[in-house]
Amino acid sequence: MKKLFWILMVSSLIALLAACGSTESASTGSVAEPASADAVQVEIISLDHSPIRPAVQEVADVVAEFGEAAVLIKYNFDTPDGDAFAEENGLEEHTPIVIYINGESKFEVDGRSVQFYSFPQGGGTGMVAEGVWTMDDLRAVLEQETN
Repeated sequence: MKKLFWILMVSSLIALLAACGSTESASTGSVAEPASADAVQVEIISLDHSPIRPAVQEVADVVAEFGEAAVLIKYNFDTPDGDAFAEENGLEEHTPIVIYINGESKFEVDGRSVQFYSFPQGGGTGMVAEGVWTMDDLRAVLEQETN
């Protein structure tokens, strides 16, 4: 009975946290303060699977390089907030990662079109192909957007 109580308590806490979403400051990883109107908004939606977590962390690390000029908001596809965000953005396919910067996922970088969709180059799993973007592409777009 005691074990069941704790399972229910932990489950309730997890559900409550998931319902609140995950808004993180790029510089600290804690709940973000309201961003200034000039801060670049980086939203990442991903599946919470072990092969994907390192790429999500690497994105967070790149965003953190921009300090208060960028704010990171994370969504998990498997939560109500993530579901709503995916629907708002027309994401219907099962994909590991999509990154939006100020509401856009497609950019011109060095004369080529880049979409922050799926794994970065070199990060595919074999079952899921890598994308056509790199962390340097992400850095370049954030530099453009923060200047």
